[in-house]
Amino acid sequence: MTNSKRAKTLKRLLIIAGSLVLAVAIGLLTAIVGVQRLVATDAIVPNVTIGGVAVAGLSQQEALMVLQRDLLPRLPAEVELTYSGGSYRLAPERLGATVMLRQAVAAAHRIGREGGLINQLSTHLRLWHKGIDVPVRAHVAEQKLRRTLIELVGHINCPPRNAQITVVDEKVETVPGQTGISLQVEDSLAGLRVALADPWRHQIALVVEVQPPAIAAEDLADIEVVLSSYSTPFNPGKVGRTHNLELAMNRINEAVLKPGEEFSLNTIVGPRLTKEGYRSADIFREGEVVPETGGGVCQVTSTIYNAALLANLEILQRHHHSRPVVYCPSGHDATVYYGQIDMRFRNSLAYPILILGGREGNRLWTKILGKKEDDYDVKLVRTDVAKLSFGVKETNDLELAMGMRQIETPGRAGERVTLFREVYKDGELIDRQRMHTDVYRPQTEIVRVGTKPAEVPPGEQGGPSLAPRALKLPPVEIPPGVEVGPLN
Repeated sequence: MTNSKRAKTLKRLLIIAGSLVLAVAIGLLTAIVGVQRLVATDAIVPNVTIGGVAVAGLSQQEALMVLQRDLLPRLPAEVELTYSGGSYRLAPERLGATVMLRQAVAAAHRIGREGGLINQLSTHLRLWHKGIDVPVRAHVAEQKLRRTLIELVGHINCPPRNAQITVVDEKVETVPGQTGISLQVEDSLAGLRVALADPWRHQIALVVEVQPPAIAAEDLADIEVVLSSYSTPFNPGKVGRTHNLELAMNRINEAVLKPGEEFSLNTIVGPRLTKEGYRSADIFREGEVVPETGGGVCQVTSTIYNAALLANLEILQRHHHSRPVVYCPSGHDATVYYGQIDMRFRNSLAYPILILGGREGNRLWTKILGKKEDDYDVKLVRTDVAKLSFGVKETNDLELAMGMRQIETPGRAGERVTLFREVYKDGELIDRQRMHTDVYRPQTEIVRVGTKPAEVPPGEQGGPSLAPRALKLPPVEIPPGVEVGPLN
C-alpha cells in the first residue's frame, strides 16, 4: 500500500473514532442531564417497584396511596401459629406487627439519588437493564408480642395425663394418656420477632416443650387383672383424719412398679407437714394417743401393706403399732413415721404392677393390678394369738375420800400374734412363709385411791377424835397377768 493510501485510511479511522467519542460524550451528557432532571423531581425513578407494585414516576404520597390500595389487601389477614397438637390464627397487629409502607416508599424514592454522579449513572443503567423491587418489611413491637404469647400460655399449656386403668366388676380397661405441652415464651418470641418482619408470612411455628406422660398406655399393657384388694373402715366424722387419709392415698394412687422396683410409703407420700396440706389427728406415740399433723397415714400404710401381702409381693420393711388398732386385725397393721420408720416392698413378680387407691363412703381401699400370670391365691393366717393382761397401778389421792377408788386411765389388754402367708397356684400350696410375730404391749390401768380423812361433825371436836387417821400409802403396782377389778 502506498503512503497516500495509508494516510487516507488513517484519516478515515480518526474521523470515525472522533465521531464515536462525540456520540458517547453526547449520550453521556444526555444521560447526566436526564438523571439530574429526575433527581430534581419528587418522582420515583423508572423500573422501580415496591413489593411487586409499580410505583415508577409517582411521588412518595402517590406511591403510598397506591400501596395501600394494591398491596395491603394482598397481605395475609391472619398469621397461623402452629404447634404440636393445634394452631391459633391471629391478626398480625395482635402480634405487634405493623407494615412499614412509608419506609418502603422512602427507600424506593432514594434509588438513583444516592451517591455521586457516577453511582447515580450506574444505578440508572442497572434499572434500565433489570429493574429494582423494594421489599416491604414489618416492625414488631416486642412487648405487645410478649403479652400475646403470655395470653396463649393459658390456652396452649396442658399437663401430661397418665394412662389410666379402670376397674369395673374386676374387669380391667386401659384409658390412654395424653402428652403435655408447654409453650416456651422466650424461644417463641425470638423466632416470631424475625418471622413477623416478613409481612407475607402466613404460618409460623411456635416453640413448645412436649412432655410425655410418666405412664403411657404401653406401660400398662401387662395390667390385666386385679391381683389383690384390701379395705379398712374409718370414721368420716373425724374430719382432719379423713382429710389426711384421702390426701396420702391420692399421692399413692396410680403408682406403677416395674419388676424389681421398690415401693416406699415415706418416699411417695412425703413429709406430713401443714404446708403439704396435712391436718392434725390422733396417733399412737409411746403407747399413748396424742394429736399430731398427718395422723391417719398409718391406716393408709396398713391398707396397702395387706394388699401387698395378698399380691405375693416381697416385703422389705414393716413395723407394727405399739397398741392394736381398730381398723384391721392385730398382725395385719403397719405403722410409719417420716424420717424414722417406713413401710417398703418390692415388685418381686415377673411383670409391672399398678397400685390404685381411694375412698368409698367410710372405707379406705386399695387394689394391686398386674399380669394374669402373676395372679396367685394368697391366704393370710394368724396363729398363736394370745391376750396379754394389763396391770393395775394405784396412786394415792388426798382429794378423794378414804376408801374411794376411781379409774383414771382404763387398762387395755395387749396381744401376741404370728402371721403366716400361704401362696397357692391352681389350688396347690407352693409357698408358706412366716411373716412376723407381733407383741402389742398392754396398757396399765391407773387407779386413784382416796386417802382423805373423814370429817368430824361440828360439836364433837372437844375430845379426842376417834376418826381413823389418814394414812399415806405407797402406790401399789399389780404385775401383768393378774386380773384386778374395782372393789365392790
